[in-house]
Amino acid sequence: MSTSTSLADRVIEQVKKQYPDAIECSIIDHSDGCGAKLELTIVSDTFRGMPLLKRHRQVNSLLKEKGLWEELHALQVVAWTGEQWEKKKGGVGV
Repeated sequence: MSTSTSLADRVIEQVKKQYPDAIECSIIDHSDGCGAKLELTIVSDTFRGMPLLKRHRQVNSLLKEKGLWEELHALQVVAWTGEQWEKKKGGVGV
């Protein structure tokens, strides 16, 4: 694995390649020295009609396929459609 870029950078790079039309694609690194803890937000209409568990599995499978999964200690995934994102931004519960 490359040591010149952080795990968070490598994860977001792969996610952006997988979801090139994402409305929002961001990552927050909450690592505290006890392993990599990342919070990943992906907003894409690719998720429309897809159950939440399937969305998470799709993201997890991508990271496993790219060899990044084993480096993670914890991963929080927010995988929303554009409609869900707009509701959240508007202060309406999702």
